[in-house]
Amino acid sequence: MIIPLTTSPREHRLRMSVGLVNGRVARANLSQIRVIDTRRLEQKIGFLEKEMFAELRKAVKNLL
Repeated sequence: MIIPLTTSPREHRLRMSVGLVNGRVARANLSQIRVIDTRRLEQKIGFLEKEMFAELRKAVKNLL
């Protein structure tokens, strides 16, 4: 399961800030959650801090 990231500064309740990614402020776009085959992933961008992952997980649970 993946959650696409966006660097758009537009505020929305389904866009949750996840901090810096490649030097730019990124937001998780919760409205576009999907399941993909891991073979489609070309490179690892980074890791989320444990606390941020817990917040993101809680937001997804509330959404469903």
